[in-house]
Amino acid sequence: MRRKHYILSALLLCSLLLSGCGKRQDGSSPTSPSSTAGSSVNRQQKTDSSDNAEEQPGADSPQGTEMPGGDSAQPVETPVPKNATFSPEKEYSDSERTVSILGLQEYKKLKTEKYTDKASKGKKYLVLFLKVYNKGKDKNYFNVNYLSAKVDGKEIENTFLFNEPEGYQTIFANIAGGSTAEGFIVWEVPEKWKKMEVTYAGWRDSDGLTLDAKLTRKDLKKPAEASKK
Repeated sequence: MRRKHYILSALLLCSLLLSGCGKRQDGSSPTSPSSTAGSSVNRQQKTDSSDNAEEQPGADSPQGTEMPGGDSAQPVETPVPKNATFSPEKEYSDSERTVSILGLQEYKKLKTEKYTDKASKGKKYLVLFLKVYNKGKDKNYFNVNYLSAKVDGKEIENTFLFNEPEGYQTIFANIAGGSTAEGFIVWEVPEKWKKMEVTYAGWRDSDGLTLDAKLTRKDLKKPAEASKK
């Protein structure tokens, strides 16, 4: 009888051991992934997604606006041309130069012992006397190729004189830095001209400057004699 009791106790113990092998101590099944493993997989997927998103260009960073090295492309600024005016009453002046009108005079004929200048029939010589002060250090050439003019709306070319009206030489010459030049420009115009427009663009390429002057018969004025050099 006692032996039978031992056999039943042994069978009960084996049964308990077999049922305990089917579960872990934390109550999870051995064939089911643990919650810790699942969390690690989810975190890895999120990290991979974030990395992929960073590699793609974002909508807030438009393509083609950055230079190598991360510097944004900057537009190149170009000088803006400006028009300035001068007149017998008001000279033009900036940091590089001063331009003044000394006088405006008509001549039908200019005669000296050596030369005679005579205007064509129905025309006169119209002479504009200028003073240009070069404030810079380098010489500056007052260039005839940058000069244009209109008389009563019609384009007209400047001409030349053998004589020196009122003792002035032509203004088309080199002007040394820090010095002043006085000279003239001459046109052959109709005797009854009314309005003249003069434009000088010799400083347009360097400074973006174009100078304009509008003259009428009211501006006629004989200049003082040229200073002796």
